[in-house]
Amino acid sequence: MWKSNFPFGSTIAQDFKEGDLIYWNEWKVIDKKLEKSKKFGVFVGVSAKFISNREVMYASLVCAETGDLIEILAVRLKKEETT
Repeated sequence: MWKSNFPFGSTIAQDFKEGDLIYWNEWKVIDKKLEKSKKFGVFVGVSAKFISNREVMYASLVCAETGDLIEILAVRLKKEETT
């Protein structure tokens, strides 16, 4: 079995810089229908946490909707293209 020496999500997290506009998708059941909504935030930084004996990268973001500082698993994030 192949093992990586890098935390899960580190490859994705290294592409983000402080101040980047980031998005992720959230899924909700509304009126018995599964709906996807796109959420936005501003990238602040990354941190590694041990989850089930595996190091995992989390990104810190300022949520555009609420203004709160939140942490989201780095593999869920994508950089929004801006002009």
